[in-house]
Amino acid sequence: MRHLIIYIVAIMAFFCSCEQDSYDKGEGTYSNMTADFVEAHVNSEKKIDYAITDNGDSLVISTPIEVSWTKTADSTYRAILYYNKMANNTAKIMGLSQMNQLRVTSRDSIKVMKTDPIGLESSWASNSKRYINFAFTLKVGTVNENSALHRITLVADSITLHKSLNTLHMTLFHDKGDIPEYYTEKYYFSLPVSIFNTVGADSVNIRINTSSDGFKTIGYNLRE
Repeated sequence: MRHLIIYIVAIMAFFCSCEQDSYDKGEGTYSNMTADFVEAHVNSEKKIDYAITDNGDSLVISTPIEVSWTKTADSTYRAILYYNKMANNTAKIMGLSQMNQLRVTSRDSIKVMKTDPIGLESSWASNSKRYINFAFTLKVGTVNENSALHRITLVADSITLHKSLNTLHMTLFHDKGDIPEYYTEKYYFSLPVSIFNTVGADSVNIRINTSSDGFKTIGYNLRE
């Protein structure tokens, strides 16, 4: 096993505020609404004009919209899109939330390693193979997610070679700080697979201190 030196900017993933329309349940305007994880494209006017879902479907936004977190023109943002699908792959936006993205940093850049327990509801690779997605549950002090100050990122520990497969081993860094644990809320995170091209990783193992089962390791083969 050799120590990994990884040149990726260390970014702590903080919780982002969401811009999402409220909606009713049952029959009516929102009864046929679909929710998908997407890459939302921002045009030259900083408006979202189309989106690519994790299933690879391309959706043209019927009325392009601008939200506060689309700062860069001609770029893409990871988001959760709530929409009604119309004819010719057109989508009417009913709600839109920016999605948290996990980043990777080297162990050397972490002064004090924190692995506070975190609720791991599920994890899965997108059908497009571009992302590994996570559903985490966290204890927060109020129902207002803007008050949440958890710090979450991935720390690269080492890389191993076995049967021509390079595996990157990582640990989830989680610092819950002094947040009172009054409520449990769910948050979705995405890990862009493209960042592993930097180190030539063919698979990843992620070690997580879960609230229910203690430390567990989940793995994904990036070749499949």
